[in-house]
Amino acid sequence: MKLKSKALRVAVAAILASTVASAAMAQDAPDWLGGELKKPLSETRIGITVLYPGSNAYQAKYAETAESYTKELGLNATVMDPQGDPATQFNQIQDMASQNMDAIVVWPTSQNALIPAIRAASRSGIPIITSNSPIGEAGRRYIEGHTGPDDCAQAEQSAEMLADALGGEGNIVVVEGTPGYTVSILRKNCFLDKVADDYPGINILASQTAEWNREKAQTVMETFLTQFGDEIDGVYAFDDGMGLGVISALKGAGKEPGEVKVVTCNQFGEGWDAMKEGWHSGSNKQSPIDDAILAIQTAVKAANGIDIPDLQGIETPKVTPENVEEFERPSW
Repeated sequence: MKLKSKALRVAVAAILASTVASAAMAQDAPDWLGGELKKPLSETRIGITVLYPGSNAYQAKYAETAESYTKELGLNATVMDPQGDPATQFNQIQDMASQNMDAIVVWPTSQNALIPAIRAASRSGIPIITSNSPIGEAGRRYIEGHTGPDDCAQAEQSAEMLADALGGEGNIVVVEGTPGYTVSILRKNCFLDKVADDYPGINILASQTAEWNREKAQTVMETFLTQFGDEIDGVYAFDDGMGLGVISALKGAGKEPGEVKVVTCNQFGEGWDAMKEGWHSGSNKQSPIDDAILAIQTAVKAANGIDIPDLQGIETPKVTPENVEEFERPSW
C-alpha cells in the first residue's frame, strides 16, 4: 500500500512539474511568435554573424540592436563580426553549426562564398535565416527564409528621386558598394535599368566603388570632380554613409548646397541633417533596428518549427526635402 502511495506521489509530482514547465513556456512565448515554444527562450541558442559593424553606422546599429534585443528576449545568443571577410564568416558559420545552435542568422559577406558552410549547417538540421543581403540563388534552397529591405526597389526609388531633382536630364556619377556583394549588385543593376528604361536624358559619366566607406567615397568623389568638374549634375551613392563622403567632397570643392544633386539609399542621421541643409536631394528610410529585430524574431520562429515566409521585407519609403520633416531623425 505504501509502495503504491509513493508511486502515485511520484506520478503526480511528474505531472505537476510537466504542467508547470508547459505553463512557463506558454507564458514565455511572445505574441509575435505565432505558436508554442519547444523550450524556454533562455535555453534557445541563436548564432548571429553580422557583415561588418565597424564599416558604417547602419551596420553598427544593427549589431547593437541584435545584442540588446536578444538580451531583452532572454535568448542565449552570440553576435559575431566577420569584419567583411567571407573566409572569417565561413568559419563562424561552421563553428556555430558545430555547437548545434537552434538557429543561425547570417548577414552574408558574399553572395556565393558562404554557400558550402550554409549547406552543411542546414543539412545538420539547423535552420538558417539570411538577413539584409540575400545569398546567391544556388544557396537559397538551404535557408529557411530571408529578411530585409528590397534593394532593387530602393535603387529604383533612387533613380526616380534623382531624375526628379534633375528635371529628367543631366550628367551623373555613381559611387558603388563592394563589388560582388549582393546589395551592391542589386543597387547598381536596378538603378541602371530604371535610368535606361525611363530616363534617357540622364547620362552616366563614371561609376566607381568606395566599398561602403565614407572616407573612400570622399576620395572617389574628389577624383570625379577633378576629372569632370562642372559637368557633374548629380550623384547616386549606394548608401548614405558614402553619400556623406560625397557631400564632404562637394563642400571641399566650394560647391553650394543643391548645386550637385545627391541621392542615396538608407538615410543616416547626418544625411537627414544634410537634407534639411539643402545638400541632399533624396534617400529612403531603412531602419537597422527593424532589420535586426525581424531577423531575430524569424530565427526564433524557425527554431521552434513555426512556418515562416521565404521572404519578409521592411518598409523603405522615399525621403525627400519635401517630406523629410515627416520622418524622425535616424539615430544611426
